Amino acid sequence: MGEMSRMSASPATLDEWLDWLLERDPDRIEPGVTRTRRLADDLLGGTPTATVIAVAGTNGKGSSVAMAASICRAAGYRVGSYTSPHLNDVRERFSVDGEQVAADRLLAAFERIDAHPDSAALTYFEWLTLAAFLVFAEEELDVWVLEVGLGGRLDAVNALDADLALVTNIGLDHQSWLGDSREAIAREKAGILRPGRPAVYVDPDPVPALRDQAKEDGVDLLSLGSDFRVGFVADDGQQPCFTMQGPCGERSYALPSLSGRHQALNAAGVVALLQHPRSPLAIPAAAVSQGLLMAAVPGRLEWFYRQGRAICLDVAHNAEAARALVEALECRGVGTAGRRRLAVFSALADKPVAEILRPLVGLIDEWWITELPEARAASMIDLERALADLGAGPVHRESGLLGAYNAALAASNHGDEIVVFGSFHVVGPLRARLVPTHNDPDRRAPCA
Repeated sequence: MGEMSRMSASPATLDEWLDWLLERDPDRIEPGVTRTRRLADDLLGGTPTATVIAVAGTNGKGSSVAMAASICRAAGYRVGSYTSPHLNDVRERFSVDGEQVAADRLLAAFERIDAHPDSAALTYFEWLTLAAFLVFAEEELDVWVLEVGLGGRLDAVNALDADLALVTNIGLDHQSWLGDSREAIAREKAGILRPGRPAVYVDPDPVPALRDQAKEDGVDLLSLGSDFRVGFVADDGQQPCFTMQGPCGERSYALPSLSGRHQALNAAGVVALLQHPRSPLAIPAAAVSQGLLMAAVPGRLEWFYRQGRAICLDVAHNAEAARALVEALECRGVGTAGRRRLAVFSALADKPVAEILRPLVGLIDEWWITELPEARAASMIDLERALADLGAGPVHRESGLLGAYNAALAASNHGDEIVVFGSFHVVGPLRARLVPTHNDPDRRAPCA
């Protein structure tokens, strides 16, 4: 990219900056860490003094980042977290001690990046990642928790050497960039691991390629199933919990506040990493319990209550996430006593639409579908065909997300559930309308 893409004058607002970044390189993805590493070295003036935690995987990354940051805060550390994508406001990606970063802090970081002679070569994601590094460094935080955006080895976040690395489950996603097998994708995600440094791999169906790569590189890896195990306990109406059994014996922890039994596995991975024998952090058991109960992730199995209906928002956009959504929905018992479950759904064309829908078809009584206002949107015909092939119940077409949601709401009865899922592009716009409403008091009820 040449100098023509650089600005003659800096934008005045955060929205102007984002418009400029998006307009100069629409949909550009260019994996690689060289650009980000070079600018990070120059702008940060060396390696961060904070403990850097990197989180990669197919699903569970955002939840794991939220739990890790919450636990570290409960332990007394000052913490920054960086996630992607966002639902409504780009500042959702940047958090300092649990609060969104102020717009002026991001503006200052953008101006510093733009002043670097090589900034024109950066992609949108690389620019935002560097902004996170700069904001966190200015805040002089103790811990940075960074979500890897795409893969691992060539992701911009991997420009920093993680002191602690977590890999969640590995599924088939972003195959055009990462490879067409779990083995190939595992090797890409193993790229965040560093020789001699602590790491955890928490996957109920582990891919040998990741553990093999970790062993070859001399990574101090703990893996679910071989190094620690997770179980569930619920005694006489008491708070259900999960147990971890490993080198230090068996310990019990309250289930995290995040909905879905699968979150216990995510929590176990986070706890195993933060309490790794070689972790530089001191995390007492009380901080673990407090942090797990305080963690929250917008748009992931998030429940609202409106007009007597329970509204579930979930960004599930691959088969593994859809199965986790099913597990969480099955906990709630809808489908008896005349109560129904309705769905508002759409997706991007490059996602496995049929595989996302397959686990949900048996739980949904009626469907409302629409095309997303995105260049990569799946067509109405493709959505309708996928549901028909799976034998789904009545399917209704609507011309937009709000129309689909309102139609489902109008067709529902008191006590019904409406499940909104399929993409960040589905959940984000509708969540913006629901946030001011009162949260369902039962949304954190664990699945026993």
